[in-house]
Amino acid sequence: MSTQTTPSVRTIAGIVLVFSLLPGTGSSARAATTPAETTALPIPVVTRFENFGEKDGLPSHKVHSVLKTKDGKLWLGTNNGLCVREPEGKFHCYGTKDGLSHPTVLWMAEDPGTGDLWLATMQGLSRFSGGQFTVFTQTNSGLPNNVVYGVAVIDGTVWAATAGGTGAYHLKTKSWKIYDQNNTVMEEPWCYSIAAGDGVVYLGVWAGGIVEHDPKTGSFKAYRDPDGDFQFQLTPDSGPVVDVTSGVAYDDGILWQSTYFGLSRYDTKEATWRTWVQDKTPLVSNFINTVFARGRVAWLATDRGASVTDGTSWVNYIVDENGRGVVRIYRPGQEPETRTMTTALANGFVTAIWADDHEAWFATSNGLSHGVFAAPTNSPTVASNP
Repeated sequence: MSTQTTPSVRTIAGIVLVFSLLPGTGSSARAATTPAETTALPIPVVTRFENFGEKDGLPSHKVHSVLKTKDGKLWLGTNNGLCVREPEGKFHCYGTKDGLSHPTVLWMAEDPGTGDLWLATMQGLSRFSGGQFTVFTQTNSGLPNNVVYGVAVIDGTVWAATAGGTGAYHLKTKSWKIYDQNNTVMEEPWCYSIAAGDGVVYLGVWAGGIVEHDPKTGSFKAYRDPDGDFQFQLTPDSGPVVDVTSGVAYDDGILWQSTYFGLSRYDTKEATWRTWVQDKTPLVSNFINTVFARGRVAWLATDRGASVTDGTSWVNYIVDENGRGVVRIYRPGQEPETRTMTTALANGFVTAIWADDHEAWFATSNGLSHGVFAAPTNSPTVASNP
């Protein structure tokens, strides 16, 4: 998802940011056309994409994160500031001149109690409240590190995943507590992602798998790749696919881990793992930038497009060499179904996704895409099966 300038163990992470910041080569915005045929699936299907770029008011074609807040506003973290999409469709943007700590906004989280927006940037953590920014850094507040990859607000505490450990900022006491390799089961201090579980907090750790923390008891538990090999999956469905975690997400008892070498899912109620890797499963790419969970469904932002799955059925969205959108649908016990769309993602390098039951938004390296869902139906359709 991003990078930083410290230890060599971060080499792959550096490559990730370089790729994500390259100019996009995908298709530009296309006019909406007749939606594709719908099909009965337990997961949503995008029938068309609407794309937005600099010509529409974005300050950069590189979009790192996307979030729709409870008031219905759509927020974007870009390579050149924070943006909000106004009801009429225009974008209003904020930058360092407005008080933002750094122009590159890597992740965002909403405080469910106050509606404040917390922003993970390459130079500290920023809070956007009442139209004003407040900046938190190592020197002015005790933030573990100024390179912040992820942020989450959980039960009155702001959790920041940084290059120097995970920081927990207690909003009432206005104080930080730092978690790293010195006081937890982490073997590495570099944290990429935070997710709230049922009474616990999940930390996505670079080269350290997933760390589960119970704030009430203070306990920590590590989930590690059982075979210890990040290039080959030697023991499928036995634990995290690899220790290099790019993102974690949780909902409805399911914990998802995205990595640069595949996808993992942990059912916390059954204590069972499932793993997927490219070519051996429907996963569109092993290189997954982030994962977004809604219910028991996961949306995957990869370097070759986007996937959505409930672990059984899959829908993949890619951009072919001619800039056309292609949908690949996988159902259990059936041959894959391929559809050519009349619209496509703005770019095949997808950095983040936000979705609900009605729509999906895709942050890419060449703009923002809006996915319009098909209406549900119980009647499957006939399509090509190459």
